[in-house]
Amino acid sequence: PWQTVYWWFRRFTRRLLFQTIHDIALMLDRERQGREASPTGGVLDSQTVKAPHAPDGGGYDAAKRTKGRKRHVAVDT
Repeated sequence: PWQTVYWWFRRFTRRLLFQTIHDIALMLDRERQGREASPTGGVLDSQTVKAPHAPDGGGYDAAKRTKGRKRHVAVDT
């Protein structure tokens, strides 16, 4: 029954088990690849994506002279 699934979901969410499972899986995967369990640094970057018909008009990147949206990404080293 959906009530049972929902009950377990709420229980896991309240106890932060989803985040814990994610963190442990990430650490195990990094160690399996021969890296440290936790990243020691990170890199931030952004990119302007052309979107002339974006909702709300989009934005304008004066440095690149491009109308569109900015998207950002963060990766570990």
